[in-house]
Amino acid sequence: MKKYLFLVSLSIAAAFYFFDPIALAQTEKSDIPQPSPNLVISQVQAGSAANANDEFVEIHNNGAAPIDLNGYRLVYRSASGTADVANPFAVWTTSTIIQPGKYYLIASVSYDGGITPDITYNPTSCSCSMSAASGGVAVRLGANDSGTIIDSLAWGTPSASHAFIETTAASTAGNDNSKVRALNGCQDTDNNANDFTTLTPALARNGSTAANTCSGGGTTLFAAMAASPNTITPPANVLLTVTVIPATTPPSTGITVNGNLINIGGSANQAFFDNGTNGDVTPGDNVFSFLANIPAGTSGGVKNVTAVATDAQARTANASTNITVNAPLPDEDPLLFGNPSNATSDTANENNYLMLKPQYNLSYSRANATPNWVAWRLDSSWIGTADRQDDYREDPALPAGWYRVQDNDYSGSGFDRGHMCPSGDRTRSIPDNSATFLMTNFVPQYGPNNQGPWNDFEVYLRTIVGQGNEIYIVTGGFGTNTTTPSIAQGRIKVPFSTWKVVIILPNGSNDVQRVTRQTRAFGIIVPNGPPVTSGNPWRNFRVTVDAVEALTGYNFFSNIPKNTQELIERKVDTQ
Repeated sequence: MKKYLFLVSLSIAAAFYFFDPIALAQTEKSDIPQPSPNLVISQVQAGSAANANDEFVEIHNNGAAPIDLNGYRLVYRSASGTADVANPFAVWTTSTIIQPGKYYLIASVSYDGGITPDITYNPTSCSCSMSAASGGVAVRLGANDSGTIIDSLAWGTPSASHAFIETTAASTAGNDNSKVRALNGCQDTDNNANDFTTLTPALARNGSTAANTCSGGGTTLFAAMAASPNTITPPANVLLTVTVIPATTPPSTGITVNGNLINIGGSANQAFFDNGTNGDVTPGDNVFSFLANIPAGTSGGVKNVTAVATDAQARTANASTNITVNAPLPDEDPLLFGNPSNATSDTANENNYLMLKPQYNLSYSRANATPNWVAWRLDSSWIGTADRQDDYREDPALPAGWYRVQDNDYSGSGFDRGHMCPSGDRTRSIPDNSATFLMTNFVPQYGPNNQGPWNDFEVYLRTIVGQGNEIYIVTGGFGTNTTTPSIAQGRIKVPFSTWKVVIILPNGSNDVQRVTRQTRAFGIIVPNGPPVTSGNPWRNFRVTVDAVEALTGYNFFSNIPKNTQELIERKVDTQ
């Protein structure tokens, strides 16, 4: 029986031996101010009927002390988004003070309301116009995606995995209306549905609006947790930090922090330290730290880590963070039949660099800025109803200093961004589908190839899976087409041809042991240019596995007993 993971992360970090958690923590703490528990989103108007860009986000300081926005950012996600849009609505890089009870308005350049924005953004140029039907915004401390969420609001019907929902999403406001936080910005129960009502029509407030000071400021203990890095390949060290803001009325004393690290192989009651040891950088700064080791053999997936801060006045504050363990899932090994090129995770092996992801594995070539091959396993459990995400983006798992292909690098090249592991093979969940849009999963592909026989073969294999089979698939590009235009200033090489090999088995377990002389295994080799047309049947390009091995120099299915391997690899497929 195979086991599957239903939630994976969009971001991937480098292997553990390239990470210096102490140095990173020193950099982060010197560049980023401490978070505030009192900064909230107080009103949002998304797209309107008259002008789709007539939108704004209003924030409020409901605490008893001034807040400096330096280091914060305002970000947006679509209803199905698992990553912040690339360009935030606002990023504050200099001192910007919001006094207690005051408001601050961030509005579209097309906003035509009667209140002057304190800062504007352009939703057209950044392709981040808010959906009136469903979406979410958040105030972050630090970078997109990985920065601590200080406050967030989701509305409509965002996906269950949407990171900006506080307990329950607020309802949709409707055109020209807004969602406004109760008690003029002061109510904050961490439940969007309870805290926000609809204001008809919207009425924004800005820095000149009279202050609305909330009662009880300073009585709350606040804690925010972070992990650096937040995605790892075990064995690895992860620096866990909990930033605590003491209460002031009465003042907090005797603060302690304890974390539950069971999900990453640690203690259920692990003390964190603010004394310059165990990964802590600055003693006595109310940033409590613990340098955790995630051991080899830890299963892949998202691991939730929690912590509780407590003071001597019996106040507590909960905090949590997620760590993505970048490792194969149990019983889901795409390289079960062998590693075709003996790729390794040693960065010195830069043109045969092994990268393991829960959805697929690959060998990467730094010189070509493309994968040598991508391998995955496909059965019906991977096929679901998740929409195609189209969130093309660089792969942060590449080692430091390597060029990371960008989502627009192929623009104007005349070539498609050609999926190796296709989007259609990973529709079980939004994160699974999103993972296929990392640029390490693409090669420049001739359009009639990608949209014709290549796509048809992918559809055919999914049909085979629907008939009760599982398939192990390896695919890649071969050679370099020197007559093609330069892509990304020559960094990305265009393959001369694309190839794929498959081995097909009825659903079951002990897959290597079940291979017989009758097992179906074959490949295709498709020229990556003319005379291929979109109307060419994929069977016109069908070859034996031996033929793909002769082309590439790889050894497929090497874990199968040699006599059986040789027989199935030279057999001509006729189905």
